[in-house]
Amino acid sequence: MFYNWKIALSDKHFRNRFLISLSLVAVILIVFAMLLAYIETVQGHVLYDPVLNFIKPHDVSFFIFFATYFTAIVAVSYAFGSPYKCLHLLQMYGILTFLRIVTLFFLPLESPLAIIPLHQEFLPSSVYSEHHHIKNLLFSGHASTLFLFFFFSLNKWLKGIFLVTAISVSLAVVVQHVNYSYDVIVAPLFAYIAYRIVVKFSKHYYKEITL
Repeated sequence: MFYNWKIALSDKHFRNRFLISLSLVAVILIVFAMLLAYIETVQGHVLYDPVLNFIKPHDVSFFIFFATYFTAIVAVSYAFGSPYKCLHLLQMYGILTFLRIVTLFFLPLESPLAIIPLHQEFLPSSVYSEHHHIKNLLFSGHASTLFLFFFFSLNKWLKGIFLVTAISVSLAVVVQHVNYSYDVIVAPLFAYIAYRIVVKFSKHYYKEITL
């Protein structure tokens, strides 16, 4: 693994792509954090959601936290095994976050009335802190990120695990009324868009991910 990274980083073309991608993602994340603070100050749209009206809210924060971050660790570890997989996943995540910036800016939503804020004591300064930024709704960051891992993975076992986790967390955030059902329904679509953009504009994508 480390030998592959050594070889890849010795390639000026790869090194430039990786550094540029890393820098752009860092900028996108900074803008995203600023946007989250901003949308808390504006009046968002209230949506009627028959699914939420049917489901009594329950606190499943621990499951959401554990499933999301454990899966993220597995996905990043998988990607880190190949410099090019890591590069492509970084680019996909950056595009996905940019898409969230666009949707959040143009369609801010008020949180569901019966929301139970996520309790994530291990990440008190996170943008998903229970006391801040509870209006980062359309589309679900938890669901879309996990579905992105599903689309990205080539390993059939990991792909199956990522799909089960993505569906489970999607259901969990609805059960906790953290998101509208619409937020999780469209999440896979945006994840697939981010995935396809990178595949389409990386001339040697399928060759590179086998390196």
